[in-house]
Amino acid sequence: MLIPAGLISEAQAGDSKFFIQTEFAQRPQPRVTTTISINGAVVEKIENAWDGLPHTEEDKEEIEKFLRKQHKQVLKKIKDEKEKLAGFVPEKGKTILPEDDVILKIREEFSKTEGVLGWVFILDDESMKTHLISEREQRQIEDLVRSIRDLSNLLAPIMEMGKLGCGILDTRKNRAVFLPLERYFLAIQLDLKVDFKKLVARIKAIDKAITQPTYHSQKPHA
Repeated sequence: MLIPAGLISEAQAGDSKFFIQTEFAQRPQPRVTTTISINGAVVEKIENAWDGLPHTEEDKEEIEKFLRKQHKQVLKKIKDEKEKLAGFVPEKGKTILPEDDVILKIREEFSKTEGVLGWVFILDDESMKTHLISEREQRQIEDLVRSIRDLSNLLAPIMEMGKLGCGILDTRKNRAVFLPLERYFLAIQLDLKVDFKKLVARIKAIDKAITQPTYHSQKPHA
């Protein structure tokens, strides 16, 4: 097996020093992993599954191309949010993800749900954040997810039907659920045994609670 070359970068935001490392991992399954550390503490790992191990120079070059792309996207994210992250101090002994609260909370929900096979977020800047989606699947799914997102947005002004509430695509092996959120568009790959209606309800509740918080006013005392 050939070993793809990894990448290491450093960035500074205020008093916080970022260390970003992207590499190809073999176990427990082949994947491209970017590890982000702040002041020596690991705060996030971004992983994308890969189909098979590199046995030829072509395989190795293809992995390295994707590896560079993922590394560059992470560096751009840190650069764009430099001011926000400048005062970030990780809590000792606890993993904290420096990303949007909506994505963080939904990731936590997925981690507690057996049968979530992978997911894709379309972010504000039109980039994609994925988990357990192989390079081959990512190529196929990118156009599909964007097309369904665009169709959802198109329905409202043309047909006065409003945005897509939840789209479902079933195959023999699994189910794909497409879900517009307040700021993002989400696609989830699920085992057919998963109660997707309950999962969608929980995701929508998380999204609403964070993006549309309810404030209770109190009447002044007489």
